[in-house]
Amino acid sequence: MRDRTGRGAIPLVHITDLYHPPQDPDDHFDLATIVALEEYDLRAVILDVTRRFLNPSMAASDIRRDPGFTPVAQMSYLLGRSIPVAAGPRDPLTNPRDDVANREVQEQAGVNLLLNILEISASNVVVSVVGSCRILTAAFNRNPGLLRTKVDSILLNAGSSGGTKQEWNVGLDPEAYKGLWRSGLPIRWFPCASERSAFDSESDRSTYWKTTHAALLQKIAPPLQAWFAYALSGSSRADIIRVLTEKPSQSSWDALLLQERNLWSTASLVMGTGRVLARTADGWRFVSNGAPGKEEVWPWRLDPVNATVNEQAEVQWQIAEEKGKALLFGRRGGSGFGAAMAEALNALLGGI
Repeated sequence: MRDRTGRGAIPLVHITDLYHPPQDPDDHFDLATIVALEEYDLRAVILDVTRRFLNPSMAASDIRRDPGFTPVAQMSYLLGRSIPVAAGPRDPLTNPRDDVANREVQEQAGVNLLLNILEISASNVVVSVVGSCRILTAAFNRNPGLLRTKVDSILLNAGSSGGTKQEWNVGLDPEAYKGLWRSGLPIRWFPCASERSAFDSESDRSTYWKTTHAALLQKIAPPLQAWFAYALSGSSRADIIRVLTEKPSQSSWDALLLQERNLWSTASLVMGTGRVLARTADGWRFVSNGAPGKEEVWPWRLDPVNATVNEQAEVQWQIAEEKGKALLFGRRGGSGFGAAMAEALNALLGGI
């Protein structure tokens, strides 16, 4: 793998519902996307954990998991740098103003880490959210002035652009979602569902796309192959560093490549750097907006909106004439988006 000890110009805190074994492996692809985007200075990964995924009830057809400390520690080793990591509260907020100060000490670290990073940062920080809003809203409730001063923008991957069905990330903590929207913080909203479905790849407001592991993981560096293989197999091996030096068995790797992957957050992370999705002589790539050699650009944008959230945690919005605190993702709708994103993400991961 390439020397990744350098840091980009955009300070980023990544809040993610990352587990081992995965609850949904899209979170591993999101983390890999961030470290591949050289514009980011990844200040911390904060683990958004929910109790029922750590210790499912006897009636649930699920497995026990740990917060995703292991994949972050492994990635730190591969990059040759430390990545601060902490876990947040396990249970939803009791109301939109809950600051979780009464939770157990083990549940305070994530909120405290976010507040500390904002406090000491010389420049404003981008916060990406690819799970619930619990940690971010609790931090705001604890120190609203700090967040209003130091948060540059929030890349919010949650909610639906229409309809009344509650989207997954919202359902993890509806009170936190309401609290964030009522905070007045600068939200760049990337809905994970349209009025039709969370799996709507056609809508011009949809961030969703789908591909195969084969399309995403071909020709990536062997240590990154080992990282994905360990995670996606749910391995219980304790030698988490040694395993990164071993090539996955061909049969297990071939089986992994046959699997499909749903992804929602890629556009937000790429747009946060100012890159665009463009077709070049080498194929679809994520390139800087001013880069030469773009044969075609897949249009995407952030539209200013006036937005409010009701008691059911549904966001009502309308296009605004002037830019305010909330911006809503939009793109060219129709087919082909997933294939272009897959080709571009594979090339990006190949650069790690």
